[in-house]
Amino acid sequence: MMTNTLGFNGHKGLNNQQVRQYNCRIIMALLYKNKGMTKSQLAQATQLSIPAITKIIDALIEQGRVENTVSPHVSKGNFKGLYNVSRHRPDTICLNVSPTRIQAIMVDNEITPCSTFINQAIAPATPEALIDDIVAVIVACRQVNRTTPYRLSIAVHGQVDTHVGSSMRMPQAPWTQAIELKYILEQRLHVDVLVDNDCVMMALAEKWLGGHSGQDFCVLNIDYGIGSSFLINNNIYRGKMFGSGQIGHTKVANNGIICGCGREGCLETEASSKALCECYSQHSSLHRHNKTTRKDESAHFPQTREIEIEKGQTLAFDDFVLRYQQHDPIALDVAHRAATVLGQALYNFLITLNINKIILYGNTCALGQPWLNTITDQTLTNPFEDKNARRQDQTLVSFGQLSQIERVMGMSYLWVEQELDSLFLA
Repeated sequence: MMTNTLGFNGHKGLNNQQVRQYNCRIIMALLYKNKGMTKSQLAQATQLSIPAITKIIDALIEQGRVENTVSPHVSKGNFKGLYNVSRHRPDTICLNVSPTRIQAIMVDNEITPCSTFINQAIAPATPEALIDDIVAVIVACRQVNRTTPYRLSIAVHGQVDTHVGSSMRMPQAPWTQAIELKYILEQRLHVDVLVDNDCVMMALAEKWLGGHSGQDFCVLNIDYGIGSSFLINNNIYRGKMFGSGQIGHTKVANNGIICGCGREGCLETEASSKALCECYSQHSSLHRHNKTTRKDESAHFPQTREIEIEKGQTLAFDDFVLRYQQHDPIALDVAHRAATVLGQALYNFLITLNINKIILYGNTCALGQPWLNTITDQTLTNPFEDKNARRQDQTLVSFGQLSQIERVMGMSYLWVEQELDSLFLA
């Protein structure tokens, strides 16, 4: 029997069957992305012949993966209608879960919304209470299609073990133990469940809905914490120990603030929205203390009670943004220093992986263009980048343009990519 082993560093070639499977994967991806195409469009997009496309489409129809939709208005000619991914598959409920909020929407197999978008504030005190909150949101999503089979795709804030579907550590949560989300929900609801990190959710949404034409990119979520996800060679890079993307825990300061991970001087402690608020409150309190002390030294009447009240307070981020927009000098200085550190961290990342497209999401994006300009000034000082290169080859740092609903829908593509991988490996 012939073997396809090349005998060179253990690499293998593709036999005819695997080439067909690879082409099937490309066609399925195109149908998911474009929500229906003709054979001519598929042939043009893949540069395969019409007979080759017909053979692949017929096989996918036989497997129940694809269906043909013929318009009733077409009565002549060779037009055979559109080919779509099969609608006769489970709906997917996409959830974005943090300790303070659950966002959810249900989509059909074509990744078209078929429920209202839920944006529910929560305050669970225990992992069990979080599970109950998740189930309640799932029930609300299914009000429209109660009898339709469904599956779950869950994005979780914090560190996730994707191999077993567990939330390992969830910042802001009043608990520290891992939660076996996949196992618990599969046992309780008798449905299939996939779990991944919330930054992966955003990267999947950008990959499938953002129109990047196969370019490598990094999604950076700068919120209460800082996380990231990378698309390299059209695949989400996860790493083997489910720690990829923890850019918030890169060390950027010596003798810095102790981070939740146990180390000091992490990027999260310098540039997240939590860090901005804490830094502002600290400097504002110190400023008032110095101002009050100078005033009180002349009057010999210390106002200690007022200082103590302000000392324990931390500004809400919305209030920080408002003060920043009102050109509060302390807010301007705190945001500028945080953006500078963030830009320097991104610069180190850029010259390591040479990914020249960085997309920013998170509540800190409310600081707007001046904050982004400071990040960009630090990030784009790359001595190895050709200043005369084409525009699309140069580094671009920008705000993400996908809506909140589109980002949550990105989780449905976990199931799409699993299907494409199984098709190729079958």
